[in-house]
Amino acid sequence: MKRAAAAVMAALLLLGAAGDDGTTQLLDRAYAHNRDGMIAMSKAQFNDAIEQFQQAAELVPDYGITRRGLRYTPNFMTGWAYEKLGRSDAACRFFRRFLDLAPAQWLEVEKADHANGFMARHCPAMHERPIPDEDRSL
Repeated sequence: MKRAAAAVMAALLLLGAAGDDGTTQLLDRAYAHNRDGMIAMSKAQFNDAIEQFQQAAELVPDYGITRRGLRYTPNFMTGWAYEKLGRSDAACRFFRRFLDLAPAQWLEVEKADHANGFMARHCPAMHERPIPDEDRSL
């Protein structure tokens, strides 16, 4: 599944580089959902934020939203929103997904530390699962 997501992302990036308007629109929609999720988070509307982040991630996998500054990826933010709601089980799943999908060269230390720390406290079995090298790269 992770390889399929990487293949989709690569195809999107190639299409985007070729100037495909459909791809540009898809990336713009994913970015807009992610932005709306950030706005909902700032208003402590965590359920709305989760919905927006999940829509962004369904359109384009984490790190696939290109051509715009994207500081917070949909999967990390979904985990953080679930954390704010006290839903540790769901937060762990999304933090694990964030760590699994993040290419090593783009993984931000502070976000990885947050995800790892939360998982160590709330779901140690999931936290201790090793991340295969092939899942950490595009």
